[in-house]
Amino acid sequence: VTGRPHPDGAFAVLFEDVSAEVTLTRRFRSDIETSQAVIDTIQEPIAVFTNSGTLVMSNRAYSELWATGDPDHLSQRDVRSEAQNWQNRCTPTLMWSEIVRFTLSSQQKELPRQHAILEDGRQISCEAKLIANSMTLVSFSIVRKSTNSLADLSVVDAKVRNSKS
Repeated sequence: VTGRPHPDGAFAVLFEDVSAEVTLTRRFRSDIETSQAVIDTIQEPIAVFTNSGTLVMSNRAYSELWATGDPDHLSQRDVRSEAQNWQNRCTPTLMWSEIVRFTLSSQQKELPRQHAILEDGRQISCEAKLIANSMTLVSFSIVRKSTNSLADLSVVDAKVRNSKS
């Protein structure tokens, strides 16, 4: 209901039926929630970025792998900040800057699968693909589980140290 004053003391009241709009909004919201629920059932960590680098979608596995602290996927993030998080949690590699470049340029259809080692010693594989609307899908998979942590891998074993002398 909208009311507006008119000249000579008149008042116009407009009644508008918004049922269709409310129904459409509810259906749209339901579709988004369903899509997110489906994406969350995928066990492979994934993230989708626009061609300007904005993170538009990720799944629960992604949040758990990269400890984003955003289970509802609501915070505003971009590929540069995500790549910084990836780099901070892995051994040094140029892979992350290549993914940023790929996402922002979309000159090619796919970035070859590459590998990195997480701080807990697990080896991960990462791949980036161009998808609809010039968006980039970045997917991760654990290649090999390890019991060693990054700290363990950087400590020189006494046997190795003695064999060098």
